[in-house]
Amino acid sequence: MSTSRGSETRVLNQESLRELIMAGAHRVIAHREHLDRINVFPVPDKDTGTNLAMTMRAVLEGLRQPLPSLAAVSSTVATSALTGAQGNSGVIFAQFFQGLREEIADSVQLSMQRFAEALRSAAVRAREALAQPREGTILTVISDVADHLVNHAERLPDFKALLDEGLSIARRSLEMTTERLAELKRAGVVDAGALGFVHFLEGIRDFFHSGVQDSDSFELSDEEKSDAPKPAPVKISFRYCTEAVVWGEDIDRTDLLRRLSDFGDSVVVAGDRHEIHAHVHTNAPAYVLELLSQVGTIASQKVEDMLASIGDTDAASDLSGREGIALVTDSACDLPMQFLTQEHIHVVPVQIVFGDESLLDRVDITPTQFYKRLQTAEDLPKTSQPKPIDFLTLYRHLATTYSSILSVHLSAELSGTWQSANVAAKQVSRDTGVPIAVLDSRSASAAEGLVMWATAQAAKAGLSAAECTAIANRAAKETSTFVYVPSIEYFVRGGRVSPLQGRVAKLLHLLPVLTVTDGNLVPAAKILGKRAARKRVLQRILKAARSMQRPMFVISHSAALDLATQVQAAILNSFSEAIVWITDTTPAIGSHAGPGGLGIAVLDTGWVEERILKDGAA
Repeated sequence: MSTSRGSETRVLNQESLRELIMAGAHRVIAHREHLDRINVFPVPDKDTGTNLAMTMRAVLEGLRQPLPSLAAVSSTVATSALTGAQGNSGVIFAQFFQGLREEIADSVQLSMQRFAEALRSAAVRAREALAQPREGTILTVISDVADHLVNHAERLPDFKALLDEGLSIARRSLEMTTERLAELKRAGVVDAGALGFVHFLEGIRDFFHSGVQDSDSFELSDEEKSDAPKPAPVKISFRYCTEAVVWGEDIDRTDLLRRLSDFGDSVVVAGDRHEIHAHVHTNAPAYVLELLSQVGTIASQKVEDMLASIGDTDAASDLSGREGIALVTDSACDLPMQFLTQEHIHVVPVQIVFGDESLLDRVDITPTQFYKRLQTAEDLPKTSQPKPIDFLTLYRHLATTYSSILSVHLSAELSGTWQSANVAAKQVSRDTGVPIAVLDSRSASAAEGLVMWATAQAAKAGLSAAECTAIANRAAKETSTFVYVPSIEYFVRGGRVSPLQGRVAKLLHLLPVLTVTDGNLVPAAKILGKRAARKRVLQRILKAARSMQRPMFVISHSAALDLATQVQAAILNSFSEAIVWITDTTPAIGSHAGPGGLGIAVLDTGWVEERILKDGAA
């Protein structure tokens, strides 16, 4: 170390700081297996140690050679961590280093008080990186250490004493994480990310005393070797861990945190206005990456299926610990992503095939990307229903923590999706004892969305699975839907309309107004011209709504947002108090109808609310 270990060190220079951070990084890497083993929050996917080790290796790579100033050291550490961060804790650590950089970048030497203030700045920045910070995590331990040292740095004689006292506070705060966070208390462990930070401080403190850098094979204690969380069911509401490094100009991290929260949880955005590292747990990674591409250039990205990483769970264990109703649908269900996220609705994706390339709807491709690609594709894409194994995997996971499952799907007359779900449901129910109701929405797109909406409202109100099922089935019967398409070209290309019929329709400017009857998509009328067809769709849906107490509308559009907004305004002109949602039309439908169209579905929420109140009071 650049400062004599025998002297009372009260200031650090750039080489001291470089060596100390390297020592902390080595210590974290050495404990990666134990950190993996005790990882239960936010998701028990056993990778906190691995992710922190990868983050620290990126830091070590940046610090291989001496650097000329404190600014250079802090900047290198922050940039290396930001680029190389992995996982929730890794991204938080990256933002911790960003806060350090901001505070010490203009320093020639680092005093004890300035070091403590830099820790507090880092604690604030780390907390700001999360959309929903939780106490009892790494954030709490960092803050406890920083606050204590800021208040007590002046009375301490040197950096050795400062680090000894800081580590003591960190260990005390770490032990309290078990009581502060319910997930940790059930598992009987401390927070893995917080323990990683404690190991980081341990490495720094021990190096300050000894001057010897750890190797990455630091000897673990017997307690660490045997330490493991108590077995507990794993509940994953958002399946895909999605990360990306983005380069841009004037990135607003606060706004990005808010917008990413529409797609999932565990939202972390580290970095500055020119480079960020985003982390989200989501059911729609394609939407997350699409949003990030709008704020800058995606330099790197990663999407991990956490259900695959946690492995098999004991779905046949005691039923007594299970509670609540899990909600499932398919990606043909058109509802705003924010609603699907808020209600924790699990979505099984339809497969979209462009030539030899197979994509999962909302996982690999968004509707916006799909319609853009559709307009230039030589051959029409094909869609493929989810396989029974897709439902089997999800149902088995949900059956470990929920007492029942309701699965609302695309009309059985339009797709084999309902059948695939039913096959899987029977097997999982037989194996686990958890009842699974597979419900036919008798429609698709926006109308399927309204059936799912009604089901979700009933479940949220605490109704039984049987009562929710009754409401869903009635909603399926009473939802009205009408569809406008600007051309029948895609029906012809897809073989649903003959070339001769297509030529005649084009010659006469005939367009169908479509509706759903008995689960089938059928013509409701044939209209001359686009304007007349749009007008007829609006007339039909308004007529259906006039007999309802409180109509709710969902407008799904295929790359026709301006048209959808116009229709929304027209509906609100007639029903000023109505809920009118706009969303994208699923590619499963859009691949057959083409871009430029829209569907409108309406459901009377009046009877839904009355039924929920009645059943809830019974």
